[in-house]
Amino acid sequence: MKALKPLIASVLLLLPALFQGCEPVEGDPNLAGAWNCKETSQIFMKRANLTSTFTVTFVRDAVNTNQYHIKNFYRLGDQVTVTVLKDGYTITIPKQSVDGFLFEGSGSLNDDYTLINMTYTADDGGGQVDHVAAEMSR
Repeated sequence: MKALKPLIASVLLLLPALFQGCEPVEGDPNLAGAWNCKETSQIFMKRANLTSTFTVTFVRDAVNTNQYHIKNFYRLGDQVTVTVLKDGYTITIPKQSVDGFLFEGSGSLNDDYTLINMTYTADDGGGQVDHVAAEMSR
């Protein structure tokens, strides 16, 4: 029994450290949830009076917490998602083919993580490349 006491004490001391990693790290908030998106596009802006306003939803990846899947990106609907990577205040849209478009771009977050500014391209593969600026807020 004497040999078990130090082992039990060690386990009890280390147990809180195991759960500490489960909490969000300060300065790295979770972007998951609904965002208001105001988008300006070179090709489709004529149809939307220069800008289009709609809601996008960020879903944080369960394995890679720096990766998010954005629903309704480019106003393609909630069933379509585009993957982005977050590194500090920087957002990267790696080149990816989604719903007939090739997307690529980047963006940045403000200091309190309530505003995202992105620029990206949407290539339809048929010779039209749309240059888009998006401002997302919550």
